[in-house]
Amino acid sequence: MTTDFPRELEDRLSLAGFSFLEVVEPRDDLVPCLVARYVTYLQLDDGRWDVAVKHEEPDLGGRFNAEWERAARERGLFSTARDGRREFLLGLDIRADVANEEGEDEAPPVYRWVRVQVLDAWDIAGVGCATGVFGAGANNPTFGAASLSGDVVMAASYWQAGIGFTGASHPERIATLREHAQRIASYDHVELAQRQWAERWFSGSEGR
Repeated sequence: MTTDFPRELEDRLSLAGFSFLEVVEPRDDLVPCLVARYVTYLQLDDGRWDVAVKHEEPDLGGRFNAEWERAARERGLFSTARDGRREFLLGLDIRADVANEEGEDEAPPVYRWVRVQVLDAWDIAGVGCATGVFGAGANNPTFGAASLSGDVVMAASYWQAGIGFTGASHPERIATLREHAQRIASYDHVELAQRQWAERWFSGSEGR
């Protein structure tokens, strides 16, 4: 089944310097988006690693972009396509921006992994965050990412002291993430497909 991707989101990605390739349907072996975002709650014993840039950094956005690219390259977030360009998965709410009818309850977010390609010129902290794809305003990153295989997960955040991101490898082996998947599977406010995805991923990760 092919999932439609809103043209508006595709345009925002392009403005930030990333090319939309496809929406990846939920797979039992691929960590769910909401589980990957929970990596910020891991302990060092879980294999968590962090990169932070203080708010007073003269070029806050530029420094964040540089550190993200370095970590993505060194930690294994990127895959290289045949044309030499780098690819990874970005967790996005792929609902189209349409107004609800009066009296209609708001539908829950539809988070999916979206395979994107890094273009020659890109800007996550500035344009990407300002347009809402990678954050909630310029230099306010709030996004989750994963390698194409799901072996590496990263989550960007805004903290009191600065901005940065947290990552870990092999999420299926981390008890804290597996426990969170169980919780997500029981949340009524989470989209049904995501709850089912979390349950299948948890069940499948028990033997991995």
